[in-house]
Amino acid sequence: MKLKDKVVLITGGGSGLGREMGLTFAREGAKVGINDIRPESAQNVVTEIERAGGKGARSFVADVSSSAAVKKMFADFLAAYGTIDILINNAGIGRTREGSEVIGTADLPDEDWHRMLATHLDAAFFCTREALKVMIPKKSGRIINLGSIAGTTGLAFASSYCAAKGGIISFTKSVAREVVGHGILVNCIAPGFIETPMTAPIQGPMRDAVIAMTPMGRFGEPREIASAALFLASDDASFMVGQIVSPNGGYVI
Repeated sequence: MKLKDKVVLITGGGSGLGREMGLTFAREGAKVGINDIRPESAQNVVTEIERAGGKGARSFVADVSSSAAVKKMFADFLAAYGTIDILINNAGIGRTREGSEVIGTADLPDEDWHRMLATHLDAAFFCTREALKVMIPKKSGRIINLGSIAGTTGLAFASSYCAAKGGIISFTKSVAREVVGHGILVNCIAPGFIETPMTAPIQGPMRDAVIAMTPMGRFGEPREIASAALFLASDDASFMVGQIVSPNGGYVI
């Protein structure tokens, strides 16, 4: 087992990539805390982990875009586990409102911009800050941030999402330089289009266009991102720091 007895917190772990990473890490022996803003989603993944034979999984309900909520979550997490070895900053949203409405930058409301950045970038900062308070004194830890090809190449009609993911990538590089001397490795995964609830609304001609622009000719599977996360969290990645790993099927080369 690559993560035997490691203590992991995954934000946004109630569905999609977070769920897959939780199941993967638990299979490798980790004790996994599943955070989500939706209580039932977090608990459902904990139940899945337990049914698969995983040990020590717990749910932690919090809106990680709130500094106060993150501080309380970490207090509860540390009370439960005593430490944190691996933080996965995965929480995020693909859109700020229901429906398939596409809003260009010229018409983007302030509240949509701020909500997108808060859910992705503020959350990554708040959780990283709390995790480092534990990791720095013990001189070890891994932090894996979820970026996106939206932050490496840009996508039209998604300026707030691209800004948030680009910010996460730069945040990764800065913090990686800052804390590597403390034995903490910070890296980023920048996935392409993956089959998750977030990408489910991409259908019809839009989906066909994405597939046509992807040399492998398909969307990725959550397990393909979870495998990259497992690599970065394990001893196999002991010389990886400040890197952007991008499983994207060739969409960005």
